Amino acid sequence: MKRFLAVFLCFVLCVSLFPLAAPSVKADYSSLPAFPGAEGFGYAAVGGRGGEVYHVTSYELTGPGTFHDALTTAGETPRTIVFDISGEITIPKIVVKGKSNITIAGQTASGDGVTIRGNNIRFIDCNDIVIRYVRFRMGKLSFNDDSMYFEDCQNVIIDHSSFSWGTDEVLSIKSKDYDNPKSKNITVQWSMISEGLLTHSMGGLIEMNTISMHHNLYAHNNDRNPKTKGQIDFVNNIVYNWGGFPYVAGGESGTKGYGNVVGNYFVAGKNSADPEYAIVRGNENYSVYIDNNRIDSNKNGILDGNDTGTGLIEAEKPSVVVEERFEYPPVHTQDPEVAYKHVLNHVGASLVRDAVDKRVIHDVRNQTGVIIGDENDVGGFPLLKKGKAPLDSDRDGMPDHWELAKGFNPADPEDRNGDANNNGYTNLEEYLNELAAPGFPADYPATPPSWSGQPFEPPVEPKPEPTPEPVESMDGEWVRNVVINDNSSNGTKNASLWSVEKDLQIGDYVAGDRLTGSKVYRFASIPDEIKGMEWIRSATVSRSSTSPDLISFYLAADADVYVAHDARIADKPEWLASSYEDTGKLITDDQPVEYNLYKKHYAAGSFVVMGANNSTSKMNYFAIVKPTGTEKVPLENSPSELTGKVIEDGAISLKWTPETGADRYLIYRSSSVDPVFKAIASSKTAEFKDTEVEKGAAYKYRVSALNAGGESPKSDVVEVFTFDSTQPRPNVPSGLSVPATKSLSVTLEWAPAENAISYTVYRAAEQNGNYTKIGSTSTAEYVDRNVTPSTTYYYKVTATGIGGESGKSESIKTTTNHPVILPEMPAGLSAGKISTSAFEIKWDSADNAESYTIYRKADGDSDFTRIDRTTAPHYIDDSISVSKTGYTYRVSAENEMGETEQSKELRIKMPVPQAPSDLKVGLVGESFVGLIWKSNGGENQVNIYREANGKVENVGYAKVNTFYDRTAEPGVEYTYYIKAMNASGESEMSNSVIVTPGFVTVLENYMEQFQKTGELSGPAFAQLSATLNQVKHHMNKGSKKQAITFMEKYADQLHSKTDQHPIQSEAKWILSHYAQLFIQKMKS
Repeated sequence: MKRFLAVFLCFVLCVSLFPLAAPSVKADYSSLPAFPGAEGFGYAAVGGRGGEVYHVTSYELTGPGTFHDALTTAGETPRTIVFDISGEITIPKIVVKGKSNITIAGQTASGDGVTIRGNNIRFIDCNDIVIRYVRFRMGKLSFNDDSMYFEDCQNVIIDHSSFSWGTDEVLSIKSKDYDNPKSKNITVQWSMISEGLLTHSMGGLIEMNTISMHHNLYAHNNDRNPKTKGQIDFVNNIVYNWGGFPYVAGGESGTKGYGNVVGNYFVAGKNSADPEYAIVRGNENYSVYIDNNRIDSNKNGILDGNDTGTGLIEAEKPSVVVEERFEYPPVHTQDPEVAYKHVLNHVGASLVRDAVDKRVIHDVRNQTGVIIGDENDVGGFPLLKKGKAPLDSDRDGMPDHWELAKGFNPADPEDRNGDANNNGYTNLEEYLNELAAPGFPADYPATPPSWSGQPFEPPVEPKPEPTPEPVESMDGEWVRNVVINDNSSNGTKNASLWSVEKDLQIGDYVAGDRLTGSKVYRFASIPDEIKGMEWIRSATVSRSSTSPDLISFYLAADADVYVAHDARIADKPEWLASSYEDTGKLITDDQPVEYNLYKKHYAAGSFVVMGANNSTSKMNYFAIVKPTGTEKVPLENSPSELTGKVIEDGAISLKWTPETGADRYLIYRSSSVDPVFKAIASSKTAEFKDTEVEKGAAYKYRVSALNAGGESPKSDVVEVFTFDSTQPRPNVPSGLSVPATKSLSVTLEWAPAENAISYTVYRAAEQNGNYTKIGSTSTAEYVDRNVTPSTTYYYKVTATGIGGESGKSESIKTTTNHPVILPEMPAGLSAGKISTSAFEIKWDSADNAESYTIYRKADGDSDFTRIDRTTAPHYIDDSISVSKTGYTYRVSAENEMGETEQSKELRIKMPVPQAPSDLKVGLVGESFVGLIWKSNGGENQVNIYREANGKVENVGYAKVNTFYDRTAEPGVEYTYYIKAMNASGESEMSNSVIVTPGFVTVLENYMEQFQKTGELSGPAFAQLSATLNQVKHHMNKGSKKQAITFMEKYADQLHSKTDQHPIQSEAKWILSHYAQLFIQKMKS
């Protein structure tokens, strides 16, 4: 029932969203496909059609003839890359940026094809890329990266390729800016994305924006199989042995997602933690259409999945289910059982499958295998047979024998770009397509399905204009109106983390966004001359801003302004280097980071502007202000006789009486749009012209006088109203109402008036009395907080626009409530239900309380922080972290009289986690043991314990539900158990497992597996078992020579011909591989 309700509510939400969609284009599948069999969003990628040919001839890292050179030297001429060599090609990191029209034709490699290994390939801002029949296997290295990565690319198709052994993601496709996605029209088809390496075993990010994924295999990846956002068509794929998460529907993101999940087969494996769910980590921003999928959750080794419909979706984090399929370019779709066979028979670089792909396919068929941490856990890079490239005399990519058979001239390189049969494909493409054709099922259509109708376009949801909240001026003792203009993606949030601070001292926090957590930095040394000064604390995240006026402010006195800039940034920004003096002194923090200290003198009233940091990876700069005119006393009197009026050009002219001894004047302004007074300008004379005004608004001004020592009191207020009498006034506001009346406040609301810029609120004591202006607002609501209890008031409202002020509305009457008293401080604070994911707290209801505020302090923190407000005398805190040993709470009560003192404290200790369960051995090698278990929640790591010969030791910890002990010794019997751990300590121990690493154990385990799958049975199994027992017997006796003799016999028996119960090829290969490793090890 719970699951049904969640899905139903998601569906209702979706119905409310999609009426906004208004597709503007018609479906179009009329372009020439990239090749026969190309489908989906990226079907029409042009690749290198009609261009030049590059022959890969070198195994070197870089230089002529290398794969690196083939990609990085591509220019404006389209390029097709063919392979005259085969086997493994080791590469450096390759970044392909801003290039287009490239085909990588892996099907041209002879022998066992080509494997690209050793580093990452990144395509950035590229378009029209075609990749076919290549293996990309990165492998365990000293750094983490994707096997392949696409960013902001368009018109891309990846076909029949194999990706594995990435240490960040295996294959990722994304847009850099999710608010303005540039990636589009991309297809990944008939490809393998497998064996992302721990500890970051991730299939990949497939995010933003139009991406088709069909007939692919995801296998042995812990997470992101794949993780999706934006528009995705996920059809006829297999996802096998996900660890934590299979298809991730958006995750914890606010980015929209629109996914079709159709005809897929999800098969749980040994590592699958939640085998009943295939679509996980959804939210209200991700809409999904589900049809005809299968999920096989029982891990019984038999393919027997069911169509559970919306039951595929994680109950706790559901996506929004829609009834109609999103209209994306269709692909030829089969029932999951049929697609399952097609995919396993043809996926990946399947013209010649290497041992890696064969093994992974074997694992899927037999529901065996586990997630790995190193490619050598499963045999490493296999030896590939190298072949000789066919003769191509004119180097046009088409072999001589093929050209002669087709009637072309093998001495004419230009005929590659002809089109002999007028079908749109060049002669070179015809050759490439012939090579690639066997990779598709025999009956699979070569052309995309027909498509008509209206392609789905994401609805453009109207963004409501945010109600402007008055922002207090960021002022200090010496600085006025500090403005942060951060133009980075989270600039508004970043700006809120800046602050003006007093009394700079050692031990102060350096950055406003590093006050808590693991990156808390404090000052370690400060030059004496600036200790105790006012300073502006910046936010580290604002280092990404490129604003030339990142920070600006006015000075209320003569001052030296210091800038502390990260000394690691060698290239100082121009605004700093050209205007500020390098003092040669340093500030240091406890990272440790040193900051060069620069200085510049400014006079009172100066407008100070500072620009960008000039580094997005180092610490952001901060500023210190040291007054220099402290011997001079600020003026006692405020400027007088301030007047203001609107002049001919629409500006506002201010004048006042000059103040003797004033060096400058500071002008403050508020308005009906922004009621907060802020310093906006300074003037050397007793007058000012404000040109930054908006007609239809009322402005208030105050002025202060400055000298070197500081600022005088501010003048009286003058108000000036601007309008254009030639324009009509807004209509009189209607619908005035009082939604809330309390003892000390009255809330007013009314219907917004067209063309109103602001509203003015008037109040009277009698209905026909004298209505006095009490305030203004830019929105159609107002709270009058200057009222007396038990008093009757009458209100009217006017609207102000460019043409002036409207007439007053009808009046409305309200009487404030009787006087109230402050509530009692909450008492009886106690703990309710406690778990590692949420703490419940309760307290006694307080008389006269309208709401309660909850304050919290984590163990180790110094201050309480307000975390929430509630109207009920209980609260569930689900934002706790298991990295804390506990939390202490206080609660206050509130009504309109104010907030009480905070209650007595309640500390709640974080419970230790539940013990992990179902610990088992996943994989064993000569000198490693792989463990798998089920987490029962509440931990931030799992500690691994090993016992041998009476000695217990902690051999490591894991953040995911699998671990590889690579310190094990061959032939030693170990007992393993694990304990979950959080900040409060360890759980009880799990069940234990016993294992003896070594090649004999590896062979025993594989033989047991192959017996279960039927690949090794009958007399062959009995014979091999008996021989292996002899190996073990002689190993235990220490007879190395005899052990080798029997293992050689074992290897011979594997290849003995038998008509009854033959050993299947994959089983034979794996057993032979490990038998030979044993023999080599013993002989070395």
